[in-house]
Amino acid sequence: MSESPGTELASEYSARIAQDLEVNTQEQDRLATEIAALEEQLRAVRENRMVLERLQQALTPQTTASVPVAAPGTADADADAVVPHQRTEPVPNRRDLPKQSPAEPKPSLVEAVHAYLAQQREPRSATDVAEAIRAGQPGRTIKTTVIRTTLENLVARNRARRTKQGRAVFYTLSTQEGTETPEAGAGA
Repeated sequence: MSESPGTELASEYSARIAQDLEVNTQEQDRLATEIAALEEQLRAVRENRMVLERLQQALTPQTTASVPVAAPGTADADADAVVPHQRTEPVPNRRDLPKQSPAEPKPSLVEAVHAYLAQQREPRSATDVAEAIRAGQPGRTIKTTVIRTTLENLVARNRARRTKQGRAVFYTLSTQEGTETPEAGAGA
């Protein structure tokens, strides 16, 4: 007697399922090997991070807040640690800053930017302006992005002009602004 069509179909499905199970097992083994390799790489990177954090702490003793460093292999080392945002510009130590008497108020940032532009004969970039203001006011922490925003606000109020040279952007006082207030540069 020959097998019925239903029995042949069942045996084909059974063979196909056995083959799929074998492929699945091989794929699991491959992935487990890759995961183990990635876990080893992650462990090495975390150890490198701990070394770098310790070096950073040793090189920046004025920092009062410290980031706890977990030992390798502990639960804390394996968890994703929350690391505070690192400043892109160094913050000077307060003890090193010159004391400013109440009789010497700092000019506003807009006034400082305006005064700097009034002294310039050529257009200046936001980076140039930021560096000059930082040098002139060492007690202030001023980011270049804040200077750029201040310059753009001056442009919006027609107190400054923006010119582009390629991808670079440069700023000058507007012509009416420069002729109306020549004494503005003397105040800084």
